Amino acid sequence: MNSISVRLLLAAALVMALFISFSTLAIIHTVDQRAEQARFERMQGQIYGLLGVTRVTSGGAIEIPYIDLPNALLRQPLSGTYAEIRDNTLHQVWRSPSLTSALPASSEGEIGQWKFTTEAHEGMGKLFMLRFAVEWLMPDGDVKLYQFVAADNRRDFDQQRHQFNRNLWLAMTGMGVLLLSCIAIVLAWGLNPLLRISDQLDEIENGQREQLPSDVPRELHPMANRLNALIASERGRRQKYRHTLDDLAHSLKTPLSVLRNLKTGDNHDHELHRQADRMQQIVDYHIKRADAGTQRLLTPPIALNNPLGKITRSLGKVFHQQHVQFINHIDDQQSVRIEEGDLMEILGNLLENACKYGATEIELRCTDSQDKARITIEDNGPGFPEHLLEHVTGRGVRADTHREGQGLGLAICRELIESYGGELSLANKNPQGACITVTLPSGVTRKPRLSLQP
Repeated sequence: MNSISVRLLLAAALVMALFISFSTLAIIHTVDQRAEQARFERMQGQIYGLLGVTRVTSGGAIEIPYIDLPNALLRQPLSGTYAEIRDNTLHQVWRSPSLTSALPASSEGEIGQWKFTTEAHEGMGKLFMLRFAVEWLMPDGDVKLYQFVAADNRRDFDQQRHQFNRNLWLAMTGMGVLLLSCIAIVLAWGLNPLLRISDQLDEIENGQREQLPSDVPRELHPMANRLNALIASERGRRQKYRHTLDDLAHSLKTPLSVLRNLKTGDNHDHELHRQADRMQQIVDYHIKRADAGTQRLLTPPIALNNPLGKITRSLGKVFHQQHVQFINHIDDQQSVRIEEGDLMEILGNLLENACKYGATEIELRCTDSQDKARITIEDNGPGFPEHLLEHVTGRGVRADTHREGQGLGLAICRELIESYGGELSLANKNPQGACITVTLPSGVTRKPRLSLQP
């Protein structure tokens, strides 16, 4: 049951079986009703015919000329079509030549009403019985009650009904098998793109293909694009780690060379500590850069205000002497698709920089548009130097050379943001202050509707 095609075929077979069963039973019921109605109308015509040719003598005897019988089968003995007339005491006063004994008697039914039933006769088997009671005006003015009875043997009717039902079941079953075969062919054709994608993934795994092709059905475009993005991300991550190791080895060459050239016994403690710190900073930076250099996909959404509250409370304690005020306009329902640690790294760096460079009032806003969340951080600090505004997010570029630092904070933030397909932009406010805009994938993704049109 792990196969989609088997599940669909079993579901289709079950639905088909139920549909064919109910349809066949409904057809059989309708045909039975119509056949019995036709038999009732035929027997009703016989009774009308008998009423038209019946004569009652003054003595109450029934006379029906042999030649005037409404149905030729009534003249043939044991033909299966019978008729009789009974008086008000249910005594048989006339019977057709085809009838050799009395039919089952019954007093049910009112005058002028038809009574149609199926009854069993010991010698003739099951019979259709139709009774019609009338009041007959006699020549002397007296009124007598007579019951006209018509009967038909059910044997031929039941045989034809059984044959029809069997043929109908065979035809419907054959049609169901044919339709199920057509469904199996359609399923194989419809699922072929998925099987083709599976084969193409095997080719990618074996190194025979770079990525999935773009000529896939429209419903599979999102899946193919995400798979291609995952493949590209994995390749980029491996390539980035290789490059990072190369960069790390190259960056450590200089401090290692300095350490090798220090003379034994000289007092070089300060230089040793400085070079060791520099090496640690280089290692930390390259580790962060290796993690931030590739795209992050399928990240679950996280509410912005959860990590933001932790950061602002911590910064409020660290910079309590500046009396920094954080004004948060972000809704509790707004979220972004990013790992919480990366989000705290980004917001922590940006907000700490704002506090560090003299801001006393920081406003935070967030707007959603087209699956993107735009986070805006505005402060009343001195802003960025105009000549460095376009380059301050580069590695090693520092806006303030009077404070300690390596100029890596904004670079790491930018690389982290870009790894999620986002963007970091910096601007200065008028008359003073900085405005930082961070664009990240929104936590509420608007998925396109699948179209069933060709």
